[in-house]
Amino acid sequence: MKKDMLWIGLAALLIPILARFIWFYPGVPSRPEIATPDYKSLTIPQPTLESENVVQEDVKLAGGVVLIDYVHANQFQPAEIQSLREDIQGRGGRLETLTDVTTLVNRLKYANSFIIISPSLAFTSDEIRAVTNFVGRGGRLAVFTDATRGLTYTDFFTGTTISMPDINVVNPLLANFGISINNDYLYNLVENEGNFRNVLFGNFGKDELTFGLKQIAFYGTHSVKSDSGQVLLFGADQTFSSITDAHSAKEGGAAISEDGNVVAFGDITFMTPPYNTVSDNGTLIANIADFLLGSKLTPSLATFPYVFSQANLQVFPTTEVQMTAEMVGALGRLQTSLQAVNVNMQISAKGSIEGDKLILGTFTPTEDLVPFVEPFNIQIDEFSEFVEVPGFGNVGRLGNGVLLFESGSKGNTIVLLADTVIDLTYLLDTISTGNLGSCVLQGDIGVCSIGFGGSFSEEAGGVTTTEGTPTGEPTTGEGTPEASPTPTAIPAG
Repeated sequence: MKKDMLWIGLAALLIPILARFIWFYPGVPSRPEIATPDYKSLTIPQPTLESENVVQEDVKLAGGVVLIDYVHANQFQPAEIQSLREDIQGRGGRLETLTDVTTLVNRLKYANSFIIISPSLAFTSDEIRAVTNFVGRGGRLAVFTDATRGLTYTDFFTGTTISMPDINVVNPLLANFGISINNDYLYNLVENEGNFRNVLFGNFGKDELTFGLKQIAFYGTHSVKSDSGQVLLFGADQTFSSITDAHSAKEGGAAISEDGNVVAFGDITFMTPPYNTVSDNGTLIANIADFLLGSKLTPSLATFPYVFSQANLQVFPTTEVQMTAEMVGALGRLQTSLQAVNVNMQISAKGSIEGDKLILGTFTPTEDLVPFVEPFNIQIDEFSEFVEVPGFGNVGRLGNGVLLFESGSKGNTIVLLADTVIDLTYLLDTISTGNLGSCVLQGDIGVCSIGFGGSFSEEAGGVTTTEGTPTGEPTTGEGTPEASPTPTAIPAG
C-alpha cells in the first residue's frame, strides 16, 4: 500500500512537468539558415563632387569690406562659413563681424555689402531703415535662412511648444525689396542627394550668381520667391513644398531683387564643410563672394566721413575765411577725425581741380567761391536774413550751415557755408564728429543747425536778433546795420 502511494505521488509530480514540456516544446528545435546581404558587393552612393582637376580661373582682386550680422541671435557659427570667408579674402576683401548693433549705421557707411544669416531676434524699424538706405546707395545685401534652424521655446504657462523660424525675422526686411521666403521646406522623393530633403537644383535664372553652375545641392531649404525680381535656383518638377505638397514654377532655392543688389537663400548648409564641395556648391560660393564685393556705392553726404575716395583731402579756405585761432582749432579737430579713417588733410592756398576737396566759405559771395557754389543754384543776398537753397526754400543765415556735395571722376568735393567764420568753425565741429544727426540731408545738399537763429518779423520789416531784440533795419550775419539796399546773388548754374 505504501509502495502504491509512493508511485502515485511521484506520478503527480512528474506528469505536470512532462505536460508543460510537451506543450511548450513540441519538438526538437531547429535553426533555419538566415540569408545575409552580400556586403562585399554593396556600394554606397556618393554625391557628385566638384572635380579637383578643374582649373580655377584667375580671381579678380576687387577689395572691399563685407559686414556680417552677429547681433540678432544668429543661428550659425563662424567656422561654418569659412569657405565664403576664404573666397572673400582671396579677392582682396575683408569680412567684418557686427557685434554691437549701435555701430550698424556707421559701419554701413563704408561697407560694400551686408550679410544676414538665420537671425532669431527681430530687426527694429531703425535698423531696417538703415539697411534699406544702404541698399539704396548701391550696397548689397545677402540673406541666408535655413529650414533646419530657428528658435523653439516652451510657453511657461501653457507648456505649448512654440517655433520661431528665421523667416519671421527676415521677411519684414526683405519685403522692401520684393522678396519673401516661405515657412516650409522643399523635398524631392524621386531625385535627391541621398535624402528627400536634400534637394538638387539644375535650372537657373540668368544672373552672374548662377554663372558656371550645372547642379546645386541644398540641405533643408525654404522656398523663396520674388514678384518683382527673379528666382535663381529652380528644382525639378518633382520638387515639392512641404506646405502644399505641390511644385511651383515661381519658387525656388534663391531669389534676387529687381535692382540686383539683394539676394536671399533658403539654405545655409551648402556653404558648410563638407557640403560646400558637393556638385557646384563651391562655384556658387565663389559667385556669392564676387556679388558681395561687386557693389557700386554712390558717394553721398550721408556716408561722411567715408565719402572721400582718395587718401589725401585738400582744404581750401576762400577769401572770406581767415585762419583765426578758433578756425585752426576746428581744423585740427577735423584732422584728428579724418586720420581715424585713414584720410590725410592738407591746407591748400587755392582750389585744385583734381583730388578730394573741402571748400570753406561764407554766405558772402567771393570770386574764388562762386565756381564751387554756382552748380547748386543757391541764391545768396547779402542783405537778406535768408539764403535760398533748392529743395529747402529760405534758410535762415543765423545758426545754420549748408553742406554741398559734388562727386566727380577726379575726386569728390564738399563745400561748407555759414554766415560767419565763427559759425563756420561750429559747422566744422559738427562734421568732425562724423554724425550729421543735426543736419537735414536731401541728395547732394544738407542744412545743419549749428546754433541759435533769429526769427523774421514782417511788422515794419524788422528782424529779431539772436538775443530777441527787434531792430528797425535789416542786418547782416554780423548784426551790423547796412545802408545800401542793393542785393547781390550767386547766379544760377
